Amino acid sequence: MDPVEINAGRYRLRQLRAGDLPALAAAGLTAPSRYAARRAREWARNESYSWVIAEPATGVLLGEVVLGTDGTIEVWTSPADGFAERAAVDAVARFAARALGLAARRP
Repeated sequence: MDPVEINAGRYRLRQLRAGDLPALAAAGLTAPSRYAARRAREWARNESYSWVIAEPATGVLLGEVVLGTDGTIEVWTSPADGFAERAAVDAVARFAARALGLAARRP
């Protein structure tokens, strides 16, 4: 499946971009380029699906949400933002149910 964008209300969920690498490093990832490449491979192989949680006007990375093929949803935001996290999880859960027939759940 090709990556798709999701409207999550106040946030946009989109694929990782090269411009996101500094924000990934600031969030604590030690090899952001490899991380982004891995996420792209996972989409291409239908192993998992990931989205950047982005501020819609600027596109600034606020976090990431990942949907596993078993319906598991994992999410992080930096700094911690419970509202962005809930909005992203809710939007991905709807996508999982409607597009993939998966019952989404948090681990």
